[in-house]
Amino acid sequence: MNTRQLEYFMVAAECSNVTEAAERLHMAQPPLSRALKNLEEELGVTLFSRSNRGVRLTDAGRLLYDEAKPLFRQIENIQTVVRESSNGLCGCIKIGACYSTLPIVTQKMSIFLEQHPACTFSMLHGTISELETWLRDGTIDVLFLRNCIVESADFVHVTLPDDPLCLVIHQSLDACPTESTVDISYLKDLPLCLLDETRFPKPNSELFGACKKQGFSPRIICTCYDNSAGLALALNAIAATFLPVSSVTMNRYDELHVKTIRYVDLTSCPTMIYNPGIYHTKSVDAFLSMFSAHSD
Repeated sequence: MNTRQLEYFMVAAECSNVTEAAERLHMAQPPLSRALKNLEEELGVTLFSRSNRGVRLTDAGRLLYDEAKPLFRQIENIQTVVRESSNGLCGCIKIGACYSTLPIVTQKMSIFLEQHPACTFSMLHGTISELETWLRDGTIDVLFLRNCIVESADFVHVTLPDDPLCLVIHQSLDACPTESTVDISYLKDLPLCLLDETRFPKPNSELFGACKKQGFSPRIICTCYDNSAGLALALNAIAATFLPVSSVTMNRYDELHVKTIRYVDLTSCPTMIYNPGIYHTKSVDAFLSMFSAHSD
């Protein structure tokens, strides 16, 4: 078994389709199928269950995939280290991020690429559970979340500057279209989409408390786990939502109005998380150093 065979196997496993894998590998499908069959015969196990819909890993195949994945990351790191020894920073920084942190991340990416044009980025999105797994096994180098801490002593959390929240509402729902600052009473009977309280406790608590003082409860018609869902509801005039100012300034929509709530302090807390137990190239370390906030 050699690294070429393993590469064929890994790509086929990730594509779940031999034809797609062959296209990705820039080769014909029959030679790839033969190579995969030869690997199975060499190992004496069945790596894939095959059907008209594609291929799926068997238990033995999943074991090989899990064992081989770190090997390919190590090979990639070795190549980057050698290149960087004489050519300067030129590695790929692999980022996991939730939607609402993208303005913060992309701003730093732009500055970083100006300084190190030979570097590249890879960005992955997923559930919190998936992102934590990828951070733990090195699939991603760094993770950016908002108001959500991945509970693990294995990770380093770097708290980034607070990002104020603003109310985003479709113009057709806006009872005060000329006002950019409104009282909390403006929210009475207004349909709202809020982030799930388990993930967003502090801003929600501030909002509920301010509404209670005015004698009403907010009309929440939807809760979600990511700001992109709230934005979609706002764009379709279904509900108003609260978004970080950084997100609103990056993406402007003519049909949406942006407002602040007078005397109510609503902020969110973006966080950068990385795994010090995973090897980082100089490129990754240089990117992490751009976020100089206090770590805990």
